[in-house]
Amino acid sequence: MKRHILSALIVSCTALGLAACGQDQAPVEEAAAPPAEEARMLDQAVDAAKDALDRAGEVATETKDAASEAADAAMERVDAVRDQAEQDVKEMIEQVKSFLAEDKEEMARELMDKLSAMKDSVSDVVRAEIERLEAMFSDA
Repeated sequence: MKRHILSALIVSCTALGLAACGQDQAPVEEAAAPPAEEARMLDQAVDAAKDALDRAGEVATETKDAASEAADAAMERVDAVRDQAEQDVKEMIEQVKSFLAEDKEEMARELMDKLSAMKDSVSDVVRAEIERLEAMFSDA
């Protein structure tokens, strides 16, 4: 049924095209593709569509895998940066303690201001240490 509709549609389009060009319409029998040719063309179209879908699936899988690898690499870099920042903050805390031991309160206070601004971005353990130092400055 679909082949007949498709054939009729092809014939109609051909007739319209020829009429638009001012040429005589060819007989319908000549314009219609033979059934074997039509079946072969339909099979080729189906095969091409299946191949395209298979390739699209492969590309989607490859893209997903690449995105996953990129995300893993990015997370590793984020972890490394976070660890380095945490280490830097710990060193700053030790510097504050050293400045306090050396009676360099002004330098300790300047560094403490920087630490206070950074405390929301560090681990709970380091944040607690910063807050302990802040309390020391408040009591002083």
